[in-house]
Amino acid sequence: MNDTSGDMNHVGKVDGVFTNKSQLISIVQLDYTRKSKILWPEDPQCSWMEVRFGVELKRAWLLSFPRSGNTWTRYLLEAATGLFTSSVYNSTHLRGLGYLGESEPPWRGTTFTVKTHSFESLIRHPHLPVVAIIRSPARAILSYWNLSNMKLAWRRFRGSVKDASYKTGGFHKFVRERLEKWKSTYVNALRNTTRLHLVYYEHLREAPLREVRAIMTFLGMKPSESRLACLARHLEGVAKGSQREMYPYTAWERASFQRAITQVDTLARLRGFPPLPDYRRYRN
Repeated sequence: MNDTSGDMNHVGKVDGVFTNKSQLISIVQLDYTRKSKILWPEDPQCSWMEVRFGVELKRAWLLSFPRSGNTWTRYLLEAATGLFTSSVYNSTHLRGLGYLGESEPPWRGTTFTVKTHSFESLIRHPHLPVVAIIRSPARAILSYWNLSNMKLAWRRFRGSVKDASYKTGGFHKFVRERLEKWKSTYVNALRNTTRLHLVYYEHLREAPLREVRAIMTFLGMKPSESRLACLARHLEGVAKGSQREMYPYTAWERASFQRAITQVDTLARLRGFPPLPDYRRYRN
């Protein structure tokens, strides 16, 4: 990343030009006094790419139900923008994986987006833009159960629980409770935000760069083609969870999924967003 500042404060413009379309950020400065991260030091074509903290950045929420691709989206955005993202959760594990903005206070203005799974955060700051990631509830809940039952922290993003656990009463109670949370997360976002952008996880997996461009445009940033070209070579990231092939749901649960999906889809269409994906096409 080129340092174009030349001033005494060691701050400079990010590799990318910010527009005024969303009035989120008109100019971005980087803090060269703090630790940065080199994304792909082993790739000679892309070893120049680093991620840094910003200075006086405006906040934006990255909202999702758990296990809907939030952490992977942060990886994509950090690579595409050169700016760290943060979270309201302060995960030691994610900091160890290189998400250096994880422990950064969201109000400090040093990160590009702030991860949250709770609509309560949005209620306290209704003026902030929201990027909401929506994944099939059946797939997200399956992955969430897997994560919740991993006893070893280092296995939580990659390991898998035994298949027998999906046949227990505890699992089906988990499904009922978490489906209500999935629905309320997106119903509240669609009903109570003024600046909202939806990302459908299934589309993100199919065309990551296209979706990243759309997020950046919504947040007022013109993508850097050189950064995106390198990102195209390293799309996987370091914290994508295991993808389970099973579908251990009862007929009643499947019908419940469809009712929740229909409600969210109806609200999305009313706000002018594209319809939710046909989740019958997706098994991961």
